[in-house]
Amino acid sequence: MQNRGCLTVSSGLCVLIATVVFAVDPSEPLDEAMGGRTLKGTPVKQRLPECFPAEPQDVFYEMDQVVSSPGGTPQPLNFDADNNHMISDKERDAIRGRNTWLLWGGGNEEFWGWLQEEGFGLTDFLILLDSRNRDHRFRDDGLINQPGFVSNSDAGKRICGLFLDLPDGDKVKLVAPSSDLNESGQPVQRKQLPATDTRAFGSYSVVRNGVTQSCTACHGSGANQANRYLFDPGDKELFDRVLSQLADDGLDPTVYGYASGIFGLRLMPNPDFFGKTPAAKKAREYWQERVTNDGSFKYYTDYSIQADPKLVRPFRVSMSCGFCHVGPHPLKPPQDPEHPAWENLSSIIGNQYWSPQPAFANLLKTGKQKEEQTGRKGQRGNFLHHFLASQQPGTIDTSLVSTDWINNSNTINAVFDVPARLTRAMNNQPEKQSAANLLIPSVEDKDASVNPRHFPRVLVDGSDSCGVFTALIRVPLNIGTYFEEWRRTSNPIIGFAHRRPFSVAVCQANSVYWQTNERYRVPYEAAFFTYQNAAHMQSSTAPIKLQDAPGGAAIVAGERARATGGRAVFIQHCAICHSSKQPPDFQLTFSRDWEKTANFPQLAASPTPEPPPHYTLPMDFAFWDAFKKSAAYADYVARIRKIVGDPPPNDSDDPFIKDNFLSSEIRIPVSLVGTNSGRATATNALRGEVWDNFSSDDYKELPPVGPLRYFDPFSGATPDDYGDNASYSPLGGGRGYYRPASLISLWATAPYLHNNTLGLYNHDPSVAGRLAAYQDGIEKLLWKNLRARDSSRQATNSPSGSVRDGDLRPTPSAAAAHDPGFIYRLPEDTEIFMAPGFIRPLLAGVVGDFLTNALATYIWIVLFFVFLAAAIWGNQRHVTFLFIVLALIVAAVLATTGLASVLGKWLWLTPIALLVVALAFYFLGDPSRASLARIASRVVFLLATLATLVIGVAAHRFINGDMGPLRVGPIPRGTPVNLIMNMDPDNPNLLQGLAGLTRGIIRARDSKLTEDQKYDAFIAEAGAPMMRASKCPDFVLDRGHYFGEGLTDEEKRALIAFLKTL
Repeated sequence: MQNRGCLTVSSGLCVLIATVVFAVDPSEPLDEAMGGRTLKGTPVKQRLPECFPAEPQDVFYEMDQVVSSPGGTPQPLNFDADNNHMISDKERDAIRGRNTWLLWGGGNEEFWGWLQEEGFGLTDFLILLDSRNRDHRFRDDGLINQPGFVSNSDAGKRICGLFLDLPDGDKVKLVAPSSDLNESGQPVQRKQLPATDTRAFGSYSVVRNGVTQSCTACHGSGANQANRYLFDPGDKELFDRVLSQLADDGLDPTVYGYASGIFGLRLMPNPDFFGKTPAAKKAREYWQERVTNDGSFKYYTDYSIQADPKLVRPFRVSMSCGFCHVGPHPLKPPQDPEHPAWENLSSIIGNQYWSPQPAFANLLKTGKQKEEQTGRKGQRGNFLHHFLASQQPGTIDTSLVSTDWINNSNTINAVFDVPARLTRAMNNQPEKQSAANLLIPSVEDKDASVNPRHFPRVLVDGSDSCGVFTALIRVPLNIGTYFEEWRRTSNPIIGFAHRRPFSVAVCQANSVYWQTNERYRVPYEAAFFTYQNAAHMQSSTAPIKLQDAPGGAAIVAGERARATGGRAVFIQHCAICHSSKQPPDFQLTFSRDWEKTANFPQLAASPTPEPPPHYTLPMDFAFWDAFKKSAAYADYVARIRKIVGDPPPNDSDDPFIKDNFLSSEIRIPVSLVGTNSGRATATNALRGEVWDNFSSDDYKELPPVGPLRYFDPFSGATPDDYGDNASYSPLGGGRGYYRPASLISLWATAPYLHNNTLGLYNHDPSVAGRLAAYQDGIEKLLWKNLRARDSSRQATNSPSGSVRDGDLRPTPSAAAAHDPGFIYRLPEDTEIFMAPGFIRPLLAGVVGDFLTNALATYIWIVLFFVFLAAAIWGNQRHVTFLFIVLALIVAAVLATTGLASVLGKWLWLTPIALLVVALAFYFLGDPSRASLARIASRVVFLLATLATLVIGVAAHRFINGDMGPLRVGPIPRGTPVNLIMNMDPDNPNLLQGLAGLTRGIIRARDSKLTEDQKYDAFIAEAGAPMMRASKCPDFVLDRGHYFGEGLTDEEKRALIAFLKTL
């Protein structure tokens, strides 16, 4: 691990390169901290990177406990690496790194504040924080309650009308242990930063617009309560009262805000609410009227209040990585997951119980939930609710904000054995970087200018191909940092608009939060994730082994003989992808001409006794067994066995498994793995897309993987033995690959596959619960025929959690009767619903403000005066032209949309009738009918003027939300969610797909149809056209990775015993 100083020098060089090589457009926005204004224009204090010092105290010392040796007990991490009973400033960087990981939001409260106020009525974190739900947050949503709080249902203790968790006395305080001593042997204190920096990080002050700014106003020795305000409050008495009511856990509120009671979410007072502006005053008054003074608390239940874009919230929420990554510790599971202690939590395991839907779409309800809230029967569910619900617990679609229009959620990564992972990275082939890539420092190669670079692959598609530093600094952007730039690079959440790369040079020049991360926070995080204490045999990201869990040692001992056999199976069949320890110079390539090298002809041609271990593997799973019988694979197995050695004695570490990341980190074609291809075909890191600056040139030049097999549920074609009946061929340029998952702590991390869809999901973090999920998931991974055992209609006594929501195979639904695997299908009739206040922003985000204004106002004003002028000066020739144009427009619409097929063939009479009228006016041109022609023409144009006025007023009112919400539906029960969520805005078949969708909705509105008939009618119109417009037509989620099919049953059972020990 390089030290912080090296990273800082590298970072400074990067900024210099950015300044010289990349000219930043002066129109690019400044972030809130640099520009001194919120998105709504409220003035705030301008700040510097040094205004955000990382918390130095080891306040989370009870978390992340590790076992140092076999048979030991979990102990807190010891950051005294040199064992001198004090923690130097350099050693403390790892503590700062963990605190950053768990606390730091990087200014993303701007984005989350925008989302809960202007984000189309999807989510409201202040409702998610409803303290009346504290005692069942984990059960319902998988959220982790922060220790030190109690629930609050007392209306008299509300804060700004909100039910927020209350501190449980001093238990809310985050305090370091008595052993947390600094390099002088004294208890560490938060630094009072001087006016100038003395640690080679540059100045703590800067001159902007001729004014010198420094951080002493916030953190210096002269700081006081008044100048710790980050904006001028409009009602100081109210503001001070609210601040005094918020939970004080001992952290610096100017950096971290206030604890909310849910780990990973912290409350930041909203300048647009508390600020000293007329708009903020109006916001406080409106909130008082709609929320604070409402004794029936309708804010928590009334969607018209929740989805009111005029309702400015008093708090913005800052989200840290800990919100998704902190979960129950497998070695010290909580007795009650709703009330964990600090020692029961791990920040590296990844929370596989966390649910995306309540976190990011808690305002969107099912039909049943709507009926319960409103008391009205027959409510349709919200389609977008099911879009988020289709993403399984423990996963998140990382393109949720920068949507690529593929519903492709993937696991919230556990962060295991980073040192071993970096070692593998240095042995894999480096990749060529662009000039933009090289602006970002490198952990692996030290010098930022090194090209090509080595790197591990954190993202499952291997697209983050510039290094650990790049991965760590990109994540804050992806969860909202520098939202001012987000709004220019894409149309957040909705998409369907022009996209452009998120520029590293712009971030370095215009974002204080990026600068903070680049100078300080990312080096701190790197120090934490790579921390190793040799004296105490500890590693911050050490594997979590079953033998160290309560009752686990007896389980491992009882299966030791079988696990030894499983070790041999693993080496023979799995290590080529799932080991970071490989023969020197190990390389894999993939080809459809793999047989040309199957006999390993290099053996004969090589001048040395042993050629390098460079192997060419097949692109398709169909040839995997043949490859394993080849001389090339036999050569690999012989070499890996030399590295592996013999099984270790009982109760001792296996040298082969120790410091083994258990993944080769080499990209594998999805055509070989055979799993769902949604994530592999993601496009955000391709050339010219949002994450262009964060992926290597070599990634962008990856060849196409060729045809990908999948199941088309609408074609009627007979599936093959693996459930596939169709194929599609995604383009290259980065698409089509997965990196192998690490098998570290496999026993604790079920369900499986990159989307957590394979195996039992029991929502049970106990050791017994994790092992039950492991056993079910690993059996289904190795025995293909077991995957549907709990989902068939004939299944009885299926364990709770073995059938997922949206899997309709066990139900009488005809829609899922032939599904070969889990396709998330709508479990109810739904509609796409948009609250009135968001219709205009929705339209503007897609077509732009100019066209939105034109459609809402200007085009109708122009047409009004054109028709009015025509009524005064026009003649029958103008009328003839008008009706011919109308006839052509109507005919074109009917021809391209096919609406006449569902609304009635009689619609074709409309363009015919318009042509007849046009002909009639044409023949009125006879001089003998001149008077009649003038009168008729004026009447027509007066009617057109009146119609334009009526239509224009209606369009204006609709776009501005004055005619109620936008409803698109019904989308019937049984429809695959991804039929709609995977449609490609750039596909030439998009209009045909949307036309088919429209026809399907119209036919599904027939109230006489049964449920299955409604689905059939919808799919008959929408199925094939939407599949042709799909970016990824692969809907089966739990498919693929059939490598276990080549093993005997006994080999599989032995392998299960071995994998359980990792």
